[in-house]
Amino acid sequence: MHVYYDDARDIKAIIQTLTKLVDEALFEIKPEGIKLTAVDRAKISLINIDLPAEMFKEYEVQEEYKFGFNTQYMSKLMKAVKGKQAISLDADNEEVVKLTIIGAINRDFNIRNIQVLPPEIPEANFEFDVKASISSKGLKTAISEVSQVSKDSVTIYANEEKVVIRGGEESKVESEFTKETGALADIEFTKEATATYDINYIDNVLQLTKLSDYTKLAFSDQKPLQMEFSMEGGGKVTYLLAPKLS
Repeated sequence: MHVYYDDARDIKAIIQTLTKLVDEALFEIKPEGIKLTAVDRAKISLINIDLPAEMFKEYEVQEEYKFGFNTQYMSKLMKAVKGKQAISLDADNEEVVKLTIIGAINRDFNIRNIQVLPPEIPEANFEFDVKASISSKGLKTAISEVSQVSKDSVTIYANEEKVVIRGGEESKVESEFTKETGALADIEFTKEATATYDINYIDNVLQLTKLSDYTKLAFSDQKPLQMEFSMEGGGKVTYLLAPKLS
């Protein structure tokens, strides 16, 4: 098994995000691409990673290879990534995976492949009243500002013209995303929707805003929030978060 990706910063953002959600994770490396699904420790959010073979500069996988790892340990290794460098994974047995960070000086790390069982997830098909693509930078700023005035929750509202992120108890903060400002790229709208979510669980995945300029949000009244972060070459990370119900 050999895979080579030319921007290790993307993989670093994914690993750092996983660290906040789970202790152990499993990359299922298949001929058609790499997949990972995990449910957070409190079982209120789910992350799905889909990295097709086409997005890798080199991809040599004849049969499925399961790579289980400790997220905290992997995150420590990824601290070696400075700027735009390449990254590769290699294995010729089931016990050890070699991770190489490729730059002016190549760094090799031999990682023990641990047994991690994939989570059992019931099938769920959600119909969303709002699907919007908003500025990733604006989303990160909006959540940061709400977190200054609200310890645990953020409300997202949308109509056919805008998406609003707001929160706060004694003091209130509101950020508005519209097409006029360029913060709203597009919106598919069935009806107005409002839902409240745990702000800490959204904050957990904001490292992923580095993957693309726009983040896709999908939600309905007091239904789960779906966040989709797209990568160059067709890769994407999808995050599903249960609502806070009063």
